[in-house]
Amino acid sequence: MAESCFTPTFTAEQINAAAGQLQQRRALGQSGDLLAEPLRPLLLADALAVQLKVAQQYSKVIGWKCGMPSQDANGQPKIVLGPLYQVELQQGTRCAQWPSAQGLARVEPEYAYPLLADVAPGADNLSDHDVFALLGKPHLALELIQSRYQTDAGAQYPDQLADGLFNQGLWLGPTLIGPEQSHFDLTLTPVGQPSVTHAARHPNDNPRAPLPWLVNFLRAQGVPLTAGQVIITGSFAGVLELPFGSDIRWQFGEEPAFQLSFCPR
Repeated sequence: MAESCFTPTFTAEQINAAAGQLQQRRALGQSGDLLAEPLRPLLLADALAVQLKVAQQYSKVIGWKCGMPSQDANGQPKIVLGPLYQVELQQGTRCAQWPSAQGLARVEPEYAYPLLADVAPGADNLSDHDVFALLGKPHLALELIQSRYQTDAGAQYPDQLADGLFNQGLWLGPTLIGPEQSHFDLTLTPVGQPSVTHAARHPNDNPRAPLPWLVNFLRAQGVPLTAGQVIITGSFAGVLELPFGSDIRWQFGEEPAFQLSFCPR
């Protein structure tokens, strides 16, 4: 995608005001209506500018979510990226998150790739080989899901992009023991209940596929990446809706199982 596609039309005042509203919703776990005109981003460039402004103000960026770029039904480009924040990073056997409207925890099972070195902005594209050489062995991870727009608000893709594409945090689990997989059986076993197995498959049939695009896109936008950040690349099983307060045993294929319970923020 050409860099020129992402030159915003919003003024600095519009970007700051829109980012301030979305940042406040994120911090409070609130959802609301669409941003009022003239702050509602209708173009991807304005949405991206708002998203990056939130990233400058909200918390230290400790990574990114991403997916392969695509086009919508009208042929308009869609980019999949959003910052992950230090204040929303969780590890261990308990994971707190804002409940959905149905009172459930919403998560996406993913791989999280750690960056081993800084990546400076630049106009030249790094090769796939060079990007992959920057990455360590991935972790098992869960992306925590929430929109800051009400379900019936009518949010379109630029609205959601400005808001970080449904992200409300990251649970970072153990490093993979075995090789990376494009598909596997994902088995969840709540204590005292039968197991449920999902046929997990990465949406690109390759969990590394979006990584070169993300690194080169951010470099072209003047956004540095730093060693220690982690990158998630898409859910193996869509959005899972799970109860709070139940210990759940997770088994990603042949990887060692781990226990996790969710608690409401």
